Amino acid sequence: MDNLEAYETISWILDNADAGFFIVTAPSRMQQEIAEQYKTNNVGVYDFTNSPSGYSYAKLRVWVKAHQEMKVFFILNMQLALQTEQDMLNFNMSRDALAKEKKIWLFFMTKDTDDRLAKFAYDIYSYVRQKAHFKLEKETDFGRPQNIPYGTSGFDAKERLMRYEELEQQLMSLSLDGTTLHQLLAAALSLSNIAQLYKDCAEYEKALELFERIKDIREKALGMGHVDTAAVYSDMAGIYYSQGRFAEALGGYMKALIIQEKVLGEEHPDTATTYDNIAGVYNSLGWYEEALVEYNKALTIREKVLGKEHPDTATTYNNIALVYHNQGDYKQALEWYSKALAITEEVLGKDHPNTATTYNNIALVYHNQGDYKQALEWYNKALAITEKVLGNKHPFTATTYNNIAAVYDNQGDYKQALEWYNKALTITERILGKNHPSTANTYNNIALVYHNQGDYKQALEWYNKALAITEEVLGKDHPNTLIVQQNYETALKNTTTNTQHSP
Repeated sequence: MDNLEAYETISWILDNADAGFFIVTAPSRMQQEIAEQYKTNNVGVYDFTNSPSGYSYAKLRVWVKAHQEMKVFFILNMQLALQTEQDMLNFNMSRDALAKEKKIWLFFMTKDTDDRLAKFAYDIYSYVRQKAHFKLEKETDFGRPQNIPYGTSGFDAKERLMRYEELEQQLMSLSLDGTTLHQLLAAALSLSNIAQLYKDCAEYEKALELFERIKDIREKALGMGHVDTAAVYSDMAGIYYSQGRFAEALGGYMKALIIQEKVLGEEHPDTATTYDNIAGVYNSLGWYEEALVEYNKALTIREKVLGKEHPDTATTYNNIALVYHNQGDYKQALEWYSKALAITEEVLGKDHPNTATTYNNIALVYHNQGDYKQALEWYNKALAITEKVLGNKHPFTATTYNNIAAVYDNQGDYKQALEWYNKALTITERILGKNHPSTANTYNNIALVYHNQGDYKQALEWYNKALAITEEVLGKDHPNTLIVQQNYETALKNTTTNTQHSP
């Protein structure tokens, strides 16, 4: 959602809502500017910048009583009032009192506070009717969490990492004993965002280094049984999973799960997410029955708490479909993918990237069944979305190019396959870099085309390029490295055999 859409969302709320809770995420210095756009005689603006203390409904109530004639209240800079878990709890407990006011409440906060609110104040968060998200900018006030944006563009991530190099060094050098609790927790949030940038760039060891520091901070400041500590266990597990270190990934997710089940309960959406993550590890290990058990735990929660038409529920449908897909049960896979698709098309729309993901998944089923005509139809439906919504220079678009190329490769149309693979390669090299696993995947795919044509010399060159990346970034024991290594050895063997039999 760009800023124009965010403004339109707020306007729609003011025109159509009768009462209720809404969230606006924006950098602190933008919030007043946004509020000014809507400041009329019927909109009251309460700014926690002018009340430097934790959240108190009693104080807010005094101000509201003085402005009873107003229907709409903009409550700015909630991130300043929701610094501690107790603040979150106080806000959560005031839900019914706020609702009784029968006003339109727009709570303005930074994105990190929104994320924490979902964990600590689920009762009030579940009552939020709509959200408007404004693009984040870098916060410069040290001592508060730095809003560091990250996304799927590795190139952008590298650019941002350069900008935050000094901040990273400053935060990493903070003393655990000589720094206030507030500063430590703010530093941990900022370091988490920087660590995600490293993950986007596939600099996994560097990301782990930062997450280790975050873990130390949160264990000291919050304790080992805190949900924010559980979150960093999950973050680290995600890195291990990307590296193919499945045992360590599973251990991290299990540690997070123990905390979440105890603190949040067995029916909380965050607990469901961890079940989903554990199932993903089992799926990658080929433990399909175990994966289905965990996915169904996640599904039970999401259908009950979020509903059967929620995007997160659709994600679990997709994941269950993937297990059946991996088992070769294509009929079941298509049934579950279709359930996911019904949600994404209805709730998110036919032009949403999540819908494109499901189109891609359905195409892959037909692809694996050898129904290349159907596969291309679904891949092209996905491509129409990614090129329109994300652009023709986005990594997700490159993935679809790769998939289409694979169909042509399997059909023996090697010229078309190379054209599509090179389109994908142009994106991955430029956006993600020449040392990224996704780039290595495309190198491997191009090698396979030459391999299938019997041009083993060319194939070996491309396999070598892929191996150089996977061995360095993922390690020699990673499944992706082992696949490329096996392909390389097969091509090398064929090269030797052809040389021995040449006249």
